[in-house]
Amino acid sequence: MKFELVSLGVVSLVVSLVACTEPVAPAVQGDVSNTLSSEEGIQAGSDATQSSLSRSQETADSYFPWTHKPVCTEYLDGIGDKLCVYTNATFSNGRGISIFTTPRIAQEFAALPPFQDPSSLSSRGINPEPSDDTPTQPWYTALIRGKGMGMLASRALQRGDLITAYTPYLLAHMENVLSTQDREYYLRLAVDQLPTASRNVYLGLAKTYNDPSVVAQDVVKANAFEIQIGGLMHLAVFPESSRFNHACAPNAQYFLSSDLLTHYVHAVRPIDEDEELTISYAPPLRLHADRQQYFENTFQFTCSCPRCAPESHGSHKHRTLEDSDRATQDIIALQWALAQWTANSTASVKKAEMLIRLYKEEGLDAFLDDAYGHAALMYNSVGSARGAKKYAKLAAEASWLKYGFESVGQDKVREWEGIARDPTRHSSWRSRKTEL
Repeated sequence: MKFELVSLGVVSLVVSLVACTEPVAPAVQGDVSNTLSSEEGIQAGSDATQSSLSRSQETADSYFPWTHKPVCTEYLDGIGDKLCVYTNATFSNGRGISIFTTPRIAQEFAALPPFQDPSSLSSRGINPEPSDDTPTQPWYTALIRGKGMGMLASRALQRGDLITAYTPYLLAHMENVLSTQDREYYLRLAVDQLPTASRNVYLGLAKTYNDPSVVAQDVVKANAFEIQIGGLMHLAVFPESSRFNHACAPNAQYFLSSDLLTHYVHAVRPIDEDEELTISYAPPLRLHADRQQYFENTFQFTCSCPRCAPESHGSHKHRTLEDSDRATQDIIALQWALAQWTANSTASVKKAEMLIRLYKEEGLDAFLDDAYGHAALMYNSVGSARGAKKYAKLAAEASWLKYGFESVGQDKVREWEGIARDPTRHSSWRSRKTEL
């Protein structure tokens, strides 16, 4: 059968996955046993104790921070390196983590704060463990009719509230050079080396084809997100985050921290207790037919969220699919107009306010950074410091919820915060002749 490994929201990797029997071990480099001759066996027996101590010392010192000896492929011309399985079974108080990547990138993983300072995760509330001393988690899982397992709010939430912050069980280099059998061998080894509880959770996650011979890859296909480490993309499986179902108008937004290897999810609008928590698997500004085609091709499901099936949701019963598509087209047109800075630009404050209204009417609260950003620049360009400050602050908050606090997110937030502090210092100040 044909099989495509993808990450949620972005097509990541195309692989021809052929149904096969139990994976056959490929040629590996690492912990390989050798047959001893009789003479070698006598000598080995006399040195048994010393050998055992040496292996123990080697494991403790040579592989740090890994708890298992890395097992590697042969050199792969397609990526100019070999790939190895690296596991730390004690990671984050025994949660565990396995990584399938190159030796060079493994060194970059090992240098990250979670491997150097165990408290770097717990001190930030990452991977929280339920206890009598901590409040109830803001989420719980339950079966949802027509969707399977989903995540719901255990209490009322407000925009900006943290919902989840977890590290992955598995990260895998986005290669396309290994055969299906070989990839399954290494990914299954990576999963098997996790602590028992984590391994069982991983294997219990949603699957697309339910083929036992490729179970490790099947879980990746159905649940993985993309994260960049060492300049290369990896697929990451975060079990808790995998329980978020999709909605084209989600009530939550996620971002990933490469430094902390953490998937964060925050509320983007008020959420009622027991309301389902959702994120978006796809870009928001696609028309209904295009979105459905994407979901069918990529995830093999048909979306029935309020934006795709307004007639089946009471709060949207007065809106039709045609209304939604028209609003989406208007959003695209308004953003194009507001992005024009030529002398004949038709950009205006009225269009900026209309853009924000349409985003909210479409339930696109998770993507308001674009709308707020256009509004901040529009107000600034006509010399309205008050309007510029208002929307720059909102754009900074929305950018943080969408991009996080590293790299792109940090740059965007800094720019908007700069305008919020002093609009007159930004290059857009009074750059248009349009009147308020």
